[in-house]
Amino acid sequence: MSQLYDVLTLYNFLTLFRLVAFMVLVYVGLGWLVERRSTQPDSKLRAFFHIVCSPVTWLVARRMAPGTPKERVFRISFLAVTLVWMGLIVLHELARPAAGP
Repeated sequence: MSQLYDVLTLYNFLTLFRLVAFMVLVYVGLGWLVERRSTQPDSKLRAFFHIVCSPVTWLVARRMAPGTPKERVFRISFLAVTLVWMGLIVLHELARPAAGP
């Protein structure tokens, strides 16, 4: 019975991580869209998404050349978060507990 609880706990954590990854995906996607479409360099909406997405974009920007345009950083961040989200979907399905009798 303890092993069943471990599987259910893992499944619940993967469900939570999958949800969080999807939320990050939506925010980074919206940030990328705003970065592409915004014509004002001092836009408040643009600044909002820079702040909200900074934990993800900072990790990506560190690995890119200095002076890389923000739109490219958002695009690569979006791709990275999409891959993480898809990986979590696969792990989530693999960890699905077997149906009971």
